[in-house]
Amino acid sequence: MATVNELNGSSNNTATQSLKIMPRDRTGLPPDINLPDELWITVLDSPCTFPPDIYHGVMLNMITNPNVTSSHLFRADIFYDTGDHNDSLDSSHGQPNKMLKHIKAEYLPIDYDLPGYTRTRTMVRQLVPRNPQLDHPLLQTCHFFRRLEEDDETHVVLYIPHVQQAEEMPFYHPTVSKLAFTHQWRSIPSTPPTNEPPNDAPSPSPASISISYSLFPSPAPAPAPATAPPPSLTPKLSRTALRLLSTLHKHGQGQQAGYQKRVHLDRLIPQKRYQDTYTRLKTKYGRKLAEQWIEVTDPGKHVFEDLGIAAFLMELWRDMYVLPGEAIGREGDGGGRVAFPGFVDIGCGNGVLTSILLSEGYPGWSFDARRRKTWSIFPPEIREHLQQRLLVPEVFQSCLPRRDGQAYDDSTWHDGIFRDAPGSFIISNHADELTAWTPLLAYLNGSSFIAIPCCSHDLAGSRFRAPLGTKAGKTRATAVSTPGISGESPKRLPQQQLRDPITESPAAMTKAAVKPAKQQAVESGSLARTPEQRKMPSAYSSLCSYVRGLAQDVGFELEEEVLRIPSTRNLCIVGRRRAEEICGNVTGDDEGFAARREIVMGIVEAEVGRSVEVVGGEWIARAEGLGRKPGSGH
Repeated sequence: MATVNELNGSSNNTATQSLKIMPRDRTGLPPDINLPDELWITVLDSPCTFPPDIYHGVMLNMITNPNVTSSHLFRADIFYDTGDHNDSLDSSHGQPNKMLKHIKAEYLPIDYDLPGYTRTRTMVRQLVPRNPQLDHPLLQTCHFFRRLEEDDETHVVLYIPHVQQAEEMPFYHPTVSKLAFTHQWRSIPSTPPTNEPPNDAPSPSPASISISYSLFPSPAPAPAPATAPPPSLTPKLSRTALRLLSTLHKHGQGQQAGYQKRVHLDRLIPQKRYQDTYTRLKTKYGRKLAEQWIEVTDPGKHVFEDLGIAAFLMELWRDMYVLPGEAIGREGDGGGRVAFPGFVDIGCGNGVLTSILLSEGYPGWSFDARRRKTWSIFPPEIREHLQQRLLVPEVFQSCLPRRDGQAYDDSTWHDGIFRDAPGSFIISNHADELTAWTPLLAYLNGSSFIAIPCCSHDLAGSRFRAPLGTKAGKTRATAVSTPGISGESPKRLPQQQLRDPITESPAAMTKAAVKPAKQQAVESGSLARTPEQRKMPSAYSSLCSYVRGLAQDVGFELEEEVLRIPSTRNLCIVGRRRAEEICGNVTGDDEGFAARREIVMGIVEAEVGRSVEVVGGEWIARAEGLGRKPGSGH
């Protein structure tokens, strides 16, 4: 507190204090809730500055998303909610009582009242654990209470688990019969008293928050003397109270400061569908795959990452296709869906994703430039769908010159045209050199695709810093607005100001041509980045924008999802619709396919700045070198 007391200005003093939580032990003081038949303990409290409306919003988020306070939880399923109107659970009030008639008995809310408070809302939720084999779901009633006084406004959110005794409580929930979050909002005089030093004493906070427990009764309670100390809490209960208080304080102060959530999940697939499928797959395959893992990489990352991607794909395909074995009662029951065309996983790496999808009955295959050791742990019926092939796009093969008077040996090549299963759904999961090619291959095949970018490579297969968009995208009169792409030109570092490697032909760019900026960090004496430099997008963000641009160049209407997987490279770009239907097949001899091939060739030459013949030769040289390297764990 010494540092806080040294700050100047009462308003700045209050704002500074509110940025950091200041928990105070309340176990030895009277509780915020005092009822004769229940043992309540207020564990911690802390000053804050956010008003009741922000508190209400934060508590709603904590109720609907319990994973923000416990990593053992997936989500909460809401079974009952009275909404914002005045709540009542008895028969003397009309609407809420009518709602209760249609709810199963086990999902009915537990009635509860706080003397002096008005109940404003009631919800019933089911906490869904991340591992149902260890913990069971828990039903919980959540009541909202409010009390208005002349200068104070107090709000309480009360959790009541649907259990009768402590032994029934799952591990992820504190072992208490009730849990209360209290927010007190007080009116503060606008000017301090004249006898109070304006700069030395901290200004009082306009609000405070606290966490209270109602403990389970002891098996055989003994008569307690009037001066008996309060019951002691276990370390786990104390830690849980601090975690809950910290989360409430952090989210409340953040919202008051103007924080807005940047990452939005579950935009394409509902959270419940995805997590239920993921849990089933993890239970069925997770332990076995992790125990059989023979790569040097961490199975805890790669196995469960691929399980999450498989769950997302299965639910995505459920919306797009009539899946194998799915019964269609009568014509038109498919809801406009077509039969599942199969999948192909390009650059499949360890093959775990392919193995899961095949085991779940989805027809498809995959290939990679290098065989992985992991392939050997799969049964023969899975291994036969994993192939070691080099992808040399058909647009390269169609115009390659002969090498030393001999044709190229293409026995291990694949041209990226999937004639055996036209329209196959293309999966590109951290496919590196194939990432930028994914939307172009989907366009040539008349397919849908999913791309999960990771490392940045251009259309010639070489590493590069991807620009924010393609050259064709920059020249379009009206660009399609996509997340992460603004209409302004990207900011550049000082050493990039003289020459532009994005808009200038790569053939003209040499080491001598890229001159350093006149003012270097050594000369200026500072390594600090300017505000313009700090606003520059990351290499990963630029890569995602570049892949979007390529997909838009060939007419895809894109969708995006931030996947719930253990990876920082978790953005997936989905192209399942195009602005215009693709005409022509993929046999390579009809006018529609030939026109698409010409478009792709034009894009390649525009982006790389060299002819397709030259780029094709570079691609083959890199691909053959890649095939000779030992396989990694991915």
